[in-house]
This record gives sequence, structure tokens and C-alpha cells, in this order.
Amino acid sequence: MWMRNLSNFQSDNRLELLTRRSAIGVISAGVGGSLTLPWSISDAFSATKPPFGVAVHLDPFRNEPIFRELLKKHAGLIVPMNALKWASLRHTEGKFDFGGADEIIDFAEANGQPIHGHALLWYHANPSWIDAVTSPQLLERLLNEHIETVVGRYAGRIATWDVVNEVVAHDPLTQGKWRKGVWHDILGPRHVEIAFAAAAKADPNCRLFINDYDLEDDSLRTEARQRAILQIVRRLQKKNIPIHGVGLQAHLYAERRTGRENLIKFVRELKTLGLEVAVTELDVIDWKLSADPVVRDRAVVATVKEFLDAITEAGPVRNITTWGLSDKYSWIKDVFPRDDSAIARPLPFDRDWNQKPLFDLIKKYTQ
Repeated sequence: MWMRNLSNFQSDNRLELLTRRSAIGVISAGVGGSLTLPWSISDAFSATKPPFGVAVHLDPFRNEPIFRELLKKHAGLIVPMNALKWASLRHTEGKFDFGGADEIIDFAEANGQPIHGHALLWYHANPSWIDAVTSPQLLERLLNEHIETVVGRYAGRIATWDVVNEVVAHDPLTQGKWRKGVWHDILGPRHVEIAFAAAAKADPNCRLFINDYDLEDDSLRTEARQRAILQIVRRLQKKNIPIHGVGLQAHLYAERRTGRENLIKFVRELKTLGLEVAVTELDVIDWKLSADPVVRDRAVVATVKEFLDAITEAGPVRNITTWGLSDKYSWIKDVFPRDDSAIARPLPFDRDWNQKPLFDLIKKYTQ
């Protein structure tokens, strides 16, 4: 298990969300089998309403039977939350460990649930031996090898991939366009092109996405982040490198308003470029709301409804996925600690796995 060091986070609304998704470790052993899908991956997303997706933590997936039952009952899409990241698959140099990923993927296939792969390249959650690489030639070879192996292993089984995750700087206005990290620092901007080209080669039939956060309000910073995404997409298209969609993480702040017109404009620009749009990591940061759970749940629902109304007005979305299912396993309580004793309530089910108003709202937008 790897845990993030949260001691350096500050209670600032502009704090950089750099470390959220490795708060729960997912490294495991053993390799699961492969199942033949009883349905077409392309048909899985053809309904009028998008599927309700759930990102799956490996530890509660293994240890909480109710979690697996709720996934069987409600999830129309499964996302291995951490099990497909470098630190889980490549924690030992020279070896791949698909044990944890296979557990989740085999479960999804057995229940007829399509799978979204997350993520082939991220500046964070790399094993230490990757972060230590300084040779551009070696790092490019390792990246190609990794994507060829991982995407090739799940070709025909994983419908879509987050090829690159969070490659745009937190604030392009002050930091430049690109996120710093081993991939950019050693390979430069072409690390994105290498990754997309490798994924397309490994499985020509899967759909390839770029995924990022803070793309939904109308601040100058968010508008700069949107422009950066559009520039990356156009660059890939100009070079005839396949890209099929953009994932909006939608870690929503309850104290912020959705920039409705700006979001609609951005999504329509993406669709004009021929791209699909997905909601990939939906939850609500409620650290500044009332401690009263009834009041808080009402505010969370209002925040999500405002966002979903805007994004769906711009056109259909491929899926609406929450970053977990139960408040018990959310990253938000650690990264955005409250000033009182109240417990974060960012997800569709509470810590006791009881359905909340947020679940009822999401189901109105999904199948």
C-alpha cells in the first residue's frame, strides 16, 4: 500500500489537487483469468442516457461484500481507481503485477459491465525507479513498453482509456501550460503524443481520452486550462494521432458555481472537434458547508445538478462516473479537512452504505 503525505496541504480554495487518488493503496498479488464478453463494447454506450460509472478502490472491493453487491446492482461502468496505475502495475522494476487490476476487471466482465481504464500516464503515482530515469531514450522506451503491454493485455476487454491524466498545469497563467513531472521534464510535450500513439497501436478499437480537473467554472485559471486542453487535442489531430474524447473529472466545490455558459461553450468546442465528453471522477468537496447532514446533502445535490444540467445541455456525455461510491472511502476527508467534527459527505452513499439524495439525482441522468 502507498499512502499520500497530506501534511503539506493547506485549507485554501486554490490549493493544488496533486495527490488525491493514491490515498488508498491498491497493490496486490495474483493474476485473474479472462472472460469472454456477452455484449459488444461499442453497444454498451449506445443508450439514450449514459451509464452510471463507479471508480473502484481495491481494498473495500475485496473486504466489503456490500460494496460488490451495490456495484452489481447499480454500476453500468467500472473504473479501476488505482489498480491500473504505474505504481500498482510496476512497483518492481522489470516486472508487471496485474493481480489487483484483474480482480476488478474479471468482476466487471462477469457482471456484464464495461470497463474504463485509468490511467496510462500520470505525473503522480509512479514507482520510484521511473521517477529516477534521466535518459529520454530509456524513458520513451519504457513508456512504449508499458502501454503496449497494458493496453495489449486488455485489448477487446477495456472499452476506453484515460491515456494521459492531468498533464495541464494547475494554473497555466502562472506555471505555463504543462504539468511538471518525470514525463514532461524528460520527454517534453511529446510525451502526450508518444502515449496516445502507443495506445492506438496496442488496441486500434479502444477509445482514447485525455482526463483533467477544474474545467467547469468560469475563472480565468479554468479558462486557461480549457484552452490548454483544446491546444493539446488540436495538436494530436494535426499529427493524425487518434484521440476520441475528454474526461472532465468534476471534483466540484460546493462553494463555487458552475460557469454554465463557459462550460457549455467548452463542451461544444470539444464536440465540434469530433470528441466525446465524459464525466469521470464526480464528487463534491463539502468542507465549507454546514455540519448538518440534511443541509449539506441538499447543497451537494444543488451543486451537482447545476453541473450536470449545464454539461448535458451541451450534448450527450459518454458516462457519468463518481470517484468511489461510499463516503467511507473518499479522499476528500483527508485532503480537505473540515474545521469541525463533521465527516465529509461527497458521494452517493454514506459511510454505512445508505443511499443518499445525491444517488437519486445522478440516477435521473443515467441508466
